[in-house]
This record gives sequence, structure tokens and C-alpha cells, in this order.
Amino acid sequence: MNTNTYCVIMAGGVGKRFWPISNKLRPKQFCDIMNTGKSLLRLTFERAARLFPVENILVVTGLAYEEITREQIPEIPPANILKEPFGRNTAPCIAYAAYRIARFNPGATMVVVPSDHFIYNDDVYRENIRQGISFATHSGGLLTIGISPTRPETGYGYIQVKRGKAVDNVFRVKTFTEKPDEELANTFIRSGDFLWNAGIFVWQVTDIIREFKNHLEDVYHLFEQEYRPAEDPDSPANIERIYSRCPNISIDFGIMEHATRVFVIKGGFGWSDVGTWHAFHEVSEKDERGNVSHNEHVLFLDSSDCIVDLPRHKRVVVEGVDNCIIAERNDVLMVCNRDREENIRHFEEMLKQLEIIHEK
Repeated sequence: MNTNTYCVIMAGGVGKRFWPISNKLRPKQFCDIMNTGKSLLRLTFERAARLFPVENILVVTGLAYEEITREQIPEIPPANILKEPFGRNTAPCIAYAAYRIARFNPGATMVVVPSDHFIYNDDVYRENIRQGISFATHSGGLLTIGISPTRPETGYGYIQVKRGKAVDNVFRVKTFTEKPDEELANTFIRSGDFLWNAGIFVWQVTDIIREFKNHLEDVYHLFEQEYRPAEDPDSPANIERIYSRCPNISIDFGIMEHATRVFVIKGGFGWSDVGTWHAFHEVSEKDERGNVSHNEHVLFLDSSDCIVDLPRHKRVVVEGVDNCIIAERNDVLMVCNRDREENIRHFEEMLKQLEIIHEK
């Protein structure tokens, strides 16, 4: 293990699209979505712990999720849990982690990974991360890992690779495109020049801080003036002061789309962000009619392409139903046509409004 490399696990999302399994009290990263016996965050940590010293692994999460993070990853020092007072997307999150690492090791290389993605092959994943660390440490620039697309997915970002000879599986990036429509996604697939953006990044701390200065100057000045010189930079009051003035912006939109030295490795480990019920259906084992359930007490009769995610003790019969999501958590039952999945992110708030009306 290289003590000069750090892993930053981003665990601040709220996972509205995977409600009610993912909710504000326990977002997706803290759930056992894939029925492995471990949360996605725990699986992410265990992959990282085979590459990095535990003391070099940081988790950036919401202030409200500090306790559950400690419960699920008791190995890491409490000081390595960086607490965001509120979400400001990935750019401020990464800036916070970069400046935190720079305090102790300004010459470090950092790897940034999401906490809520599903990886099929851990060995290839670790090898691709090692390749990325070696390249970023010796060549500099900003490096990401892309996945060869298997379908015209409209919910993912895409990375266009410049044609030409690769060096150790590393290619130059031409463009980034966020969530194209189906026609454009099909064009990307046919061209053969595009990869899915897996949201995994590798760079030297000095390089990413320089890119903040070049492209997100307001975020750069906040951390330069409020974090770097502070006597207690990680105090809740100081972080809240910084975050309250940070823009809500992703690292892709704020920096990656504008930087000049951006590279990508073609990852070969198999990947899904499991960000929607559709994605969950794609990666799950199905019966002969395309139904998915991890509960052995679910009986499907004359039904197809359904997803049932209910507590294990529930006995369920699904008869004559097609293309439906049935899910329950915390006394909330959702039944939704899969074609209307986009509405799921609004259901939790809609239920709260209904409760307010009934209380009046």
C-alpha cells in the first residue's frame, strides 16, 4: 500500500429516485440494495481498504449521517469523516477533501469514488485504480474511469474519447455529455467513441486545487481564505460558513468539461450506479418472465417485468401484473408503473404534504 495515496468516498447523496428503499433517514448508500448482506457504502470501503491504508480513507457525507457512517465503517478514524452541513453537489465535496488532504500531505495523489455504485469485478476494479494512480502520479492531469456502454442509457453521463494510440489503457478525453436523450445516446453507442462516466476520479492534490483556481475560482478562494489558514478548519461553524457560500455544482460541469489535460481509463470491471429501479432491474437476477425479487416468499402468477422489494417476512402474491414496481420500507408501500418511474423522486414530499393536510 502506498501511504502517499488517499481515497475519498463521496457518501452525501439522498437517493430520491430509489424511494422508499432509499429515503432521507437512510439514503441508498447506507442500504443493502443488492441483497449482499452489506450496504453499498460498506462494500465501497472494503474495496478501498485493499488498496489504501485505512487512515488514508476519507468519507464525505452529510452531517446527519455521521452516526450511521461510523456504525457501518467503525475502522476509520472519526476525524476521517468529513461532514457537510448541506449538499452542494460534488465540486465543493471534492474541494473540501482535497484541502483536507493537502493539510497533511500536499504531495499526495487522491482517488475519488462514489459510495453507492455496484461493481461486478473487484479485482479488475482495483487494477484499474492502480493504473490510474500510477498515471496521475507520474504524468499529472485529471483522470477519470469510463465504462464501455452496453445500451443507450439516458440516465448516465458520457465521455467521448479522442481517437489515437492509448498509453497503458489511458486515452485523452474529447468531451463530456450529461444524460443525453435516447436518439443522441444511440448515436454515441454507434460511434464507438463514448464511455459511460462512472464518476471515479484520480489526480494529484496540487493538480485539482490548481484546476479549482482556473475554473471554479469562487470555490478556490473560499477554501484558500476560510479553510487553509483557519486554526480549526474542520469546525462545524467554519465548514458551514464555507458551504453556505459555495455554488451547487458538479465536478464534471465545473471543472472536467473545461480542463485541458483530462484523461480516461477504459474500466473493465463492470459497473452500474444502481441509481434507479430500472438500473436495479438491469443488474438483478430475473425469472423467465423478467421479474425480480430478493424475497423468496414472493409468488409471481401471470406477471412479467415486475420488481418486488419487500421485507423478507412478507408473503406476497403478484397476479396478472406487468411492468410494475412494488416496494416497502418503514410502513410505506409504493406501487408504481415502471414507465412512470421518473415521478418517484417526488413521492416522499407528496406524502408529507398529504399528512399535513390531514392534520389540519
